[in-house]
Amino acid sequence: YTRSMVRIFHRHNLVAVHKREYGIGKYTTAEEHLCSTHRHYQKRNPEYYKDKAANLSKTLGELVRLLFARDRYPEQLYKSCDGLLKLFKSTPRETFDKACQMAIDHQNLTYGFALNVIKNKMTEYIQKEQPDKDLPRHNNIRGKEYYDNQLSLKF
Repeated sequence: YTRSMVRIFHRHNLVAVHKREYGIGKYTTAEEHLCSTHRHYQKRNPEYYKDKAANLSKTLGELVRLLFARDRYPEQLYKSCDGLLKLFKSTPRETFDKACQMAIDHQNLTYGFALNVIKNKMTEYIQKEQPDKDLPRHNNIRGKEYYDNQLSLKF
C-alpha cells in the first residue's frame, strides 16, 4: 500500500486497487463487491421503511412513522421495522391492523408488543367504544341542588 492507495494481491496476482481511507476503527466497503442482498441492506433508511409500510397498510404506516419519530438508533428501528414487515406477511390483515392500532394506542411502538398481541389473540378482546348513556332517573339520585347545599353548610 501507499499513502493514497491499497493494492490487494492473491497468490502474487493483483486483484484489486482501492483508495486508502484513514481513521482509527474506520472501515469501508466497496458497493460493487457486495451481493444484491447486501447492497439492499446498506441502502436502508427511514424513508424506505415509511414508504414500504404506508403502501402495505395505513396503520402500519402510522406505526412506522411514529417509530422513527422516537430518538433511538436507526439500526434498532430498522430491526423493528423488518420484524413488523415479516409479521405483516404472516398474519391476517385485519388482525395485524388491530395489533398495530393497539401498539399506537398504548404508545408501545415495538415489534415485540405487536407480536405478543397477535400471539395471545388480544385483538379479539378489543372493546368497542360504547356511547355515553344518560343516567337512569329514580329517587336515589340526589342531583346538583343537593351538592350545592352541601357546599354552603358550615361545620
